[in-house]
Amino acid sequence: MLIRIEKGSAVPISSQIAEQIATLCASGKLTSGDRLPSVRELARELAVNQNTILRVYERMVREGLLEMRHGQGTFVAEDAAGATRAAHRKRLTEELRQVARQGVALGLDADDLHELLSAALEQVLRLSQSKVEAKSKTKVEVTK
Repeated sequence: MLIRIEKGSAVPISSQIAEQIATLCASGKLTSGDRLPSVRELARELAVNQNTILRVYERMVREGLLEMRHGQGTFVAEDAAGATRAAHRKRLTEELRQVARQGVALGLDADDLHELLSAALEQVLRLSQSKVEAKSKTKVEVTK
């Protein structure tokens, strides 16, 4: 399991680890029943305190992403991908609430906020499509 942490980051190490495990579950790189490294192994690998890993694992068990089996270890839960999507949706909803509060504080109304969100989404989708096309073009050129 490949996890990278940035010790100088403003994002807490435990959040970095949890987010990366959740992303691995959502992407299918970790699937239901996969065994995660022990607390001790992962702590040693990442050069962090064992309590940090234990707290991450325990939090992810509460969120339904992982399950701890006494004497066996920590495993990806049955519906980890669904739980990950639900957790991401919850986090995104809160971030959108914060943006909406900021917009209202700046005097924007609902129509203004919808317009701004639509424009931002359109820009992101256009950029994403450009990247896909660029990758596709590169593959074609390499195979010629």
